[in-house]
Amino acid sequence: MIPDFSTLPMANSAKPYVRWWWFSGALDYKEIETQLSWLVSNGFGGVEIAWVYPYPEAGKEHGPKFLDEDFQAYVQFTLKQCKEKGLGCDLTFGTLWPFSGTFIPKKHTSKARDGFSKQDVDRSWEASYSHTHAKILDHLDKSAFQWYSDYLSEHGFADFVETMPLALFCDSWEVEPEDISYGTFQRDFVSTYGYVYDFSTKDINERYDYRSLISERVLSDFYRPYAQNCKEMGAFSRVQCHGAPTDILAAYAYVDIPETETLLFNPEFALIAASAAALEHKPIVSSESFTCLYGWVPSPAEPPHIKQEHIDDLRCVADAQFAWGVNRVVWHGMPYNTKEKPRQFYATVHVGPDGSIASQLPQFNAYLEEVSEILTRGETFSNISILLPLEDQWMRDELPPHLQKPSSKYWWELQELTIPLPLMQYRPLWFSPHWIDDLSYQDGQLLYKQKHIGALYCMNEYMSFSSLKTLAGLCAKGAPIYFSRLPKEPGTQKHRAYNQYLSIISTTPPAQTSYLRPILKSSTPIDYWCRKDGETYYVFFAHPEMRNLRYPLPYRYAQSIKPCTIEAVFHSENYAYDLCLQFPRSESLLVTINDVSHEVTIRNLHIEDTTIDTHSICD
Repeated sequence: MIPDFSTLPMANSAKPYVRWWWFSGALDYKEIETQLSWLVSNGFGGVEIAWVYPYPEAGKEHGPKFLDEDFQAYVQFTLKQCKEKGLGCDLTFGTLWPFSGTFIPKKHTSKARDGFSKQDVDRSWEASYSHTHAKILDHLDKSAFQWYSDYLSEHGFADFVETMPLALFCDSWEVEPEDISYGTFQRDFVSTYGYVYDFSTKDINERYDYRSLISERVLSDFYRPYAQNCKEMGAFSRVQCHGAPTDILAAYAYVDIPETETLLFNPEFALIAASAAALEHKPIVSSESFTCLYGWVPSPAEPPHIKQEHIDDLRCVADAQFAWGVNRVVWHGMPYNTKEKPRQFYATVHVGPDGSIASQLPQFNAYLEEVSEILTRGETFSNISILLPLEDQWMRDELPPHLQKPSSKYWWELQELTIPLPLMQYRPLWFSPHWIDDLSYQDGQLLYKQKHIGALYCMNEYMSFSSLKTLAGLCAKGAPIYFSRLPKEPGTQKHRAYNQYLSIISTTPPAQTSYLRPILKSSTPIDYWCRKDGETYYVFFAHPEMRNLRYPLPYRYAQSIKPCTIEAVFHSENYAYDLCLQFPRSESLLVTINDVSHEVTIRNLHIEDTTIDTHSICD
């Protein structure tokens, strides 16, 4: 039976969750209950359990094995405790990431061009007692995933989802993308493109063909089955699609809760997940928040300033991602601890009673809850969509060294995509090439599945033949589709009619749209997110100096942010409102506009309290 999304704790409460690192080793029922009670008293709304490597003091055969009866008993106890305490409890659908296990049959393990992949996982839950490393599941074979899903269901997960409504979590891809393949790859490639693919090729068009085929396989054999299997089990899917060699915007559209990550990923990267949510009517966009805040170093080294974090710095990250569409925070994170053996996770902001921010958590979590709840109201308000220039990224390869970081190496990972500054005034959303066939032009409106999207802006250097053909047809009917330049055809397959459709686009007069006007014009560029609930608009403005936050955040960054004032004009669907946005030091603003009474409320959002300035402005 397909579950009712409204029953999910994360859907009923905007309180932040926290990733709870369960290290392989001994567990204790009393400690579990104690830590859950601490979370309740500090304003958290739920946990996401991540089963990871053994802590150094864990001995062989020390604690439950992954999925055995003892393991299942601890999880069931935790779920019941969460239910009693009013907490949500999501479960990682496996141990560590990507999905792996010593129990996976060889035929269902990851493939590369020359057979089975050499990549494995040495830090899973099984590492404390297994003599071999865990093998990675074949993410390009839906029969392999089905086997894996059935195995976990039979070993506790089917019972877990019966205990309480929950989401099954899938972390970022993290399967080695170099030369990734699957069993029938060459047969499928020859059938599609007419030649045998040479994995050592440097030809950008051949490489584009390869990435196109792999992308479709990732969607058809992993993300779509993952979301479907979660529903069939009676659970929900919460997924980070980033890092996958695919159209991650299309992938996000399959899942119940798209999740981004900040600050290891730039705040504006959240727009991909938020766009999928907005255009596919998904109410929640979550974020793995505060990851590697001040920098990342490989284990066993400690990250900079762990247990010395400052709430104001975290607030900068939270506000920056709120302004790009996030409305649920998942702290990264809290280690499973005992009084005798306190622990920390090597790549995270430390959450726990022994952390530097412990005394400020109730107030800060209340702030995160309030903003998250407001940004869940109604629907995202946007006047334009931008076609994701996916083909451009597939025609490129590695990022230059100065742009590479722990979370990205290739252009196709989309972390360097930016919105043209002149378009920011329309609060644009990304639009997937996979969605083009669902566009229509009716009664003077451009629609995506009957949702009015204003206009579609295309900035592609390269565009597939099928996309160009469909868009040219819509342009000929007068649809508001704009091209910043005429694209070229990527890949080895060239179509004679490509130039014909380019001619249609270049000779068709630009569409005239009276409704297409800016949502926000401001004296200084500013990041914002807008929700429309009936006749009320909620606009969250991140402090201007929180624009372009980048990993790693300088320590005590918030201290450098000064007060400022920005003049702006907000356009609702019917009126214009002059705004004087007075930002305190390192703080953001929430503007509420009632389009009937024309009342405008501007709130300076403090962590501990709020100062409210209410006034009316009429057009």
